[in-house]
Formats: sequence, structure tokens, C-alpha cells
Amino acid sequence: MTHDVVVVGAGIGGLTAAALLAKRGLDVCVLERQSQVGGCIGRVEFGGFDFEPGMGIYPGWGPDGVYQRLFAELGVDPPKTEPIYSDYLVRLPNDVDVRLKRDDTEFFAELRIAFPECAEAAVEFYSHVNRLNQRLNNNTMGGFFRRLRGQHSFDESAAKTNALTFAENTSNRFQRFIDAQLRAFLNTTIDRCSFMAASEALSLPRSQLYSIEGGISTVPECLAERIRAFGGVVRLNSPVLRLAYSESGKVIGVDLLSGETILAKRGIISNLTVWDTFGKLLGLNKTPSAIKSTLNKVNASGVFLIYAAIDDSALTRLPGSNFLVAKSESNPEENLSGEIAVTIGIQNADGLYAATLKTGTEVAPWFAFQESAEDYEQLDQNELENLWSTLHRVVPEFGSGIEVIETANPRTFYDFTRRKLGMVMGTETSISGAQLLEQVPIPFPNVFMVGDTVAAGAQVNRVIEHAFKVAEQLTD
Repeated sequence: MTHDVVVVGAGIGGLTAAALLAKRGLDVCVLERQSQVGGCIGRVEFGGFDFEPGMGIYPGWGPDGVYQRLFAELGVDPPKTEPIYSDYLVRLPNDVDVRLKRDDTEFFAELRIAFPECAEAAVEFYSHVNRLNQRLNNNTMGGFFRRLRGQHSFDESAAKTNALTFAENTSNRFQRFIDAQLRAFLNTTIDRCSFMAASEALSLPRSQLYSIEGGISTVPECLAERIRAFGGVVRLNSPVLRLAYSESGKVIGVDLLSGETILAKRGIISNLTVWDTFGKLLGLNKTPSAIKSTLNKVNASGVFLIYAAIDDSALTRLPGSNFLVAKSESNPEENLSGEIAVTIGIQNADGLYAATLKTGTEVAPWFAFQESAEDYEQLDQNELENLWSTLHRVVPEFGSGIEVIETANPRTFYDFTRRKLGMVMGTETSISGAQLLEQVPIPFPNVFMVGDTVAAGAQVNRVIEHAFKVAEQLTD
């Protein structure tokens, strides 16, 4: 079978590119190994609950946002959204709550109260953040088009200098506050993150956020429907084995695990991670040694999730429907790898609310040799108990109003998505995915990459923006 474009993976990047290309008249085929679309933001359902697969922080839904342009081009109404008016909150290890207020005057007052030891330095840090974000103009359609065309007007020093340098006059507590957000939203640390990347990440929870009716999973589901409506094909349960090559060494399509070959006349788009695109799709024998060396230096983190049910009594006690608890660096009782992000989602028929609790975890132990399934289950149970005990200590408001429904770990994500070692949330590196893509170019002109590991950021709107760019390349 032959198509104009073959897309490997039905994550948000692959589906966006495929939907745009199908709307522009190309014959598109999307191949997905799972029985549903969405990848890491695919629908998560357990025990009668529909859980939020991410962190519930989705900017870009305003009148000038990328979603407006996407669904306008596709000729369909976007999923219904409602602005979230409550402030995102960060709880520090000493039980100080910092509300990330949208109004600068109110937020700066909050900073002075929370960090009296470095009040003005903390305010000055965020003033730098605001000034850089204004220059980047990230929240306007004009800024979107400039990024789409590859045009940037930013302070080059901010792209090279790490965020810690800009916070050197602040206290350790304030730096921990910044570090917690960067770990949660950008999968990196304050000393490794460029100030430019940090500025955008720190503005994320302070921007206008939205709740999506039916959850973020409605977006990939809508895109898949649009692909089919435009005559494209979305094939589920169709794992791809590798690229297919001609006798002369040119890429001509993909080979499926079933033995079938799908040909592509114009191009192949990989929605796999950057590691899996080279390691699995191209094959290591087709990957230049310099690229192998670069990829060996780039890593990502795993996450451990608890899917839980929250009752009304607990919900009214909690500090908000979306909040982050910073991990203490000095508390020996905490055996966690990262912060705890709490997202309260959709209410079920029994009046209980779906809650997603996320923390970071090292990936290697989940794939180490284990003699039996019981060893793996014990590892999962230990991680659950560590997170559960810490959660009740740092967020006592939960009380008895929370119940565990299910857990997920890097092995879960690997089994579901086949991402290398179940790593999620983009790359753990001091450079952005867009910069990484410049360092690891695919040695075939008709093969492209989309997804969180090669976009300007791991957020859904950034992945969509990058998919726009790939669609432009294929339709020029």
C-alpha cells in the first residue's frame, strides 16, 4: 500500500502533522501500535474514573493561541474549555504556600512574604523573567508565526546562561522554589536550565490556564477523527518495525511487525522519541557515529503516578485543584526522586474526583534484572508506600478522603508507548529539543521527527507548534 506521507506514532505531534497534511490534500497514513491514539496524553480510565494523563496545565487556548489556529484550519470547533481562575500553588518544604498569582503586583507581594530573607532579589529575578518573556512575545500569534518560520529575536546570553546565575543573589530557599518548578515543568534543574527556557517555564503556571471538557485526551481523539474525515487513514494495533529502504539505500516507507510494507511517496514522520527514531526506526547501523555519541549524552526522567479518588471533604481542604509540593533536599524521611504534582480532574457518577499524583523516579531500577514478577510488584509497592507516606505528611489536608485506584511507573509507560526506558516529559538536558534536533539531523531528506523530545518544549502546545513546522516543510 502506498501513501503520500506515513506517520509513525499517534501521539499529539504525529496526529497534528497528519491532520494538517490531510486537510491540505495529502494522502496520509498514521500507524499506531496501541489500540487508542494520544500516546502520553491518551485516555486513562480505571475503576470508572477518567484520569488526567498530564499535569493539567494547558496554556495556548486563548483567542490568539495555537489551538485556535489548528482547529480553524481543520474546520472544526475545538474541545470546549473553561478558564481556570484559581492560582497555581507551590508548597515549600517548610509548609509555606506560594501562590503563583497572575497579577505582578500581587505576586511580588507574595514573594516578599514567602522569601523575606531575599525579598527584593526574588522580585528582581521574576522581573528579569517578565522582561525576557515580553521580548520573546511567546503568547501572541505573531510570536507563533515567528517561531514557525524559525525567526527569533531574543537575548542570546539568556539562551546560554543558566537560570542559577540570574538567581545567585537569592536564598537557597528561593532557588529551591525555582528548581522545583523547573523539575516539574521542564524536566531539568536550575543549574542546567538556560534562563531563556526557565523564563518560559516559570511563566507557564502564571499564565491563563484552561480546563478541557473531557480532558486533554479529547484533542488527539478529535485530530484522529479529522484525519479520517479528510480521507486519511489511522491504523491502530499496527506496530512499525523499521524504515524500509530501496536497493540504493533510499528510504521508501516502513516495515510493519506483521511483515507488511507501507510505502511513502513524499515523506515519513516519526512521532517516536529521538532515541527510538534512531535506535529502532532508522537502525543503529544507519545512524552516524557522531549522532550516537550525542544521543548517549542526552537523557530523560521517568515518573511514578498514583491515580486516586478524592471525595468532597478532601477537595474543600486542599489548597487548590492544581498544585506542586517541592521536595525537601535535607529531609531523610523523603525517599522520592522529585516533586509531587497534584492534579484534580473529572468527577465521576459517584461524586468522587479523579486525581493524578506525579513524582519523578529513576528509570534504571525499573528495568534492572528481577527474578520474578513479584520483585517488580514489590518495587512498585515500595514506591507507592514512599509516595503515599510523604504525601500525607506534606499535604495533611488529604486526610482519609483519598483512595488509591491504580499506579503507573516507567515500565508502565514503556509497555504502553515503547518509549526508551519509559522516559517521558521531553529531554533532561540544558538544551531544548529544537536545539537537539539541530545536533542530531536525520541523514535522510524525506524523514522528519515530531514530539516532545524535539519540540521547543515538552508542553502540548509546543509539540503542536513544531508539528505545524513539519507540515509546512512537507507542503512547501
